[in-house]
Amino acid sequence: MTAELRQFRLVYGLLTANFFFPSLMYAFSPARAISQFETLGRCLGGGPYPFSVGEAGYIWRVLGAGNVMTLAFMCFLLSLDLKRFYPVLASLAFLKAYSALGFLLVFASSRYPAFLAVSLFDGLTVWAMVFFARRAHRSLPG
Repeated sequence: MTAELRQFRLVYGLLTANFFFPSLMYAFSPARAISQFETLGRCLGGGPYPFSVGEAGYIWRVLGAGNVMTLAFMCFLLSLDLKRFYPVLASLAFLKAYSALGFLLVFASSRYPAFLAVSLFDGLTVWAMVFFARRAHRSLPG
């Protein structure tokens, strides 16, 4: 196994966990997720979370958890067999880049600093996804 493939597997193992466990929190403990987000916002100089957290239904909660679990699943597939599932990388990068852009747009209208931090972290995540997957893919034989 090449060094590039070992690094890819390490990064994608971390990415899988990074998406899998928060997805469960979004689904089963949304108040905790909002609390952590608000803590981040306060640490960055923002005040309380600027939007209502009292959603009456489960639509956005289920959609958000499903979105993040899909990211975990795609990372897992790529780490399982990079050569076979390499075409998944485009969808993975698109899904996460869309999230980064969405958080940036919310930051632009709300100026709540946690949205900018998450947008930047999501952008860095997209870069890591593409960089490590492409580099490892190029190192594969055949």
